Amino acid sequence: MKDDKYVFGYDFGTQSCRLVAVSIPGGEIAGQAEMEYPSGVISQTLPGTDVKLGDNWYLQDPRDYILALTTLSNDVLNKTKINPEDVLAIGTAFTNCTMMPIDEEGNVLCMSDKYKNNPHSWVKLWKHHGAESYAKEMEGYARANLPRLKYYGNSVSSEWLFPKILQIAREDRELYDAAHTFIEAADWIVYKMCGSLVRNTATLGVNAFYDADEGGYPPKEFFAGIDSAFENVVEEKLKGKIKRVGESAGTLTGEMAGLMGLTPGTIVSVGHGDSEVAACGAGVVTEGSMIIVLGTSTCHQMMYHEKKAFDGVCAIVKDGMVPGLYAYESGQPATGDIFEWYAGNLTPEEYKAEARENGIPLLKLMDQKADRLKAGASGLVALDWFNGNRSILMNYNLKGLIMGLTLKSKPEEIYRALIEATAFGTRVILDSYTANNVEVREVVAAGGLPRKSPFVSQLYADVLGREIRVPLVSNMTALGAAVCASVAAGSKSGGFDSFYEAVQRMVPKKKILYKPNIDNVKVYNRLYNVYKTLHDYLGHTDSSPMRELWNIQQSIK
Repeated sequence: MKDDKYVFGYDFGTQSCRLVAVSIPGGEIAGQAEMEYPSGVISQTLPGTDVKLGDNWYLQDPRDYILALTTLSNDVLNKTKINPEDVLAIGTAFTNCTMMPIDEEGNVLCMSDKYKNNPHSWVKLWKHHGAESYAKEMEGYARANLPRLKYYGNSVSSEWLFPKILQIAREDRELYDAAHTFIEAADWIVYKMCGSLVRNTATLGVNAFYDADEGGYPPKEFFAGIDSAFENVVEEKLKGKIKRVGESAGTLTGEMAGLMGLTPGTIVSVGHGDSEVAACGAGVVTEGSMIIVLGTSTCHQMMYHEKKAFDGVCAIVKDGMVPGLYAYESGQPATGDIFEWYAGNLTPEEYKAEARENGIPLLKLMDQKADRLKAGASGLVALDWFNGNRSILMNYNLKGLIMGLTLKSKPEEIYRALIEATAFGTRVILDSYTANNVEVREVVAAGGLPRKSPFVSQLYADVLGREIRVPLVSNMTALGAAVCASVAAGSKSGGFDSFYEAVQRMVPKKKILYKPNIDNVKVYNRLYNVYKTLHDYLGHTDSSPMRELWNIQQSIK
């Protein structure tokens, strides 16, 4: 409609960025676009150099984010002929914790000639596990000195903000001192757009022990106990205002407006985490719905009216998804990554040739072959710890496992076992919620996998023994970011005054409902018992063979 206004929502994912333009008040998708990051995930050497990275290092180039932001905006504007003056607000979502050191002008240190060859000056991606030893050190101290740790599963993840900062402080003090501040990418992209350094409570709550109920960050005595040089890390290295999601961080600067093809003064919403904001994109803003964001990894998000600490929860954050409710977060650090690894490295050449001949992606061919198998027929069971375990064991040194292999095992049988393993891992998490009286009323599957693979969605329904709702929403996380933008604009500027109102108007109601196959459920209940036995023995015990494998590997390096 000619009188419509628009909001833009960006989803900065692991491999690419997606943009949706949504009309207001109608909620129609007016345009969308996607762009892969030119440098992708950096895990071997720094771009254009021979500087090698350590094990479990995963970096990104911040220039890719700006390039995606500006390219996609202009692309959508050109294709849709939307008048830039009709764009009310911009919302963004980002993988988290994706962290970077910046200077006083807001530039990431790797963008300078002085530090470009220093790995610590680059963006540390969410799945960077190079800070594992520092996370364990921090965890050991926090268990005795940080009561709020119970709301983080009594564990500290190497993916979080402070272990990554501590790694820099210990390994490169010069660069640590040179950093004006350390910032989440979710907040940096907002900073670059509006020139205001504003952090969001959602990602801080998930990744930085930030607790609005207890005054914010932990006291400086806690950080001093870890390292005397770390005492003032909050005051010195975490500058900026802190706001809740759905608030305005500021407006688009003239410089960025010119680069994006928009107008100065366009409202910029406070940043948000990609998995957390998927709830809005799925139309979920009330308690009781477990949202499983299935992509390269899996995030489990749920809202509840009170705090309850128990195993399996990585973080409980006030206003962490939408204001007014506590967000519970759990997760698995590898899902789609496992399937991609297996298909790309261990499938026979004839399977790859068959996929090319049929003009379909290799993973789709593997889905088709695996779907023809009967549940349990292969005699295989796997552990999904190919990138460690986040929930409930919180141990990134754990490794994957495939048990039951024979000389007759087929590639599609192994592939199916790996998918089943990720579903079993999700079931462990949901069982922990149920055992602790946090009711999961429904399961909503979001992310790229449920839309691309009905086979995976049905398998999850069978393993969980629950119906799974897959909203027919394109770019759910980007849509969630657009919802945040509409709330930040508010009704006075043409948006909405609440998340509930926004999702009612902006999120499509269409869905696919996957119902569990009773026969498969019976088989998977038995297989799950095998998985859980392996999970508990190899994951919990100090004398675990899995732990000894890691010890041997470390002794060789």
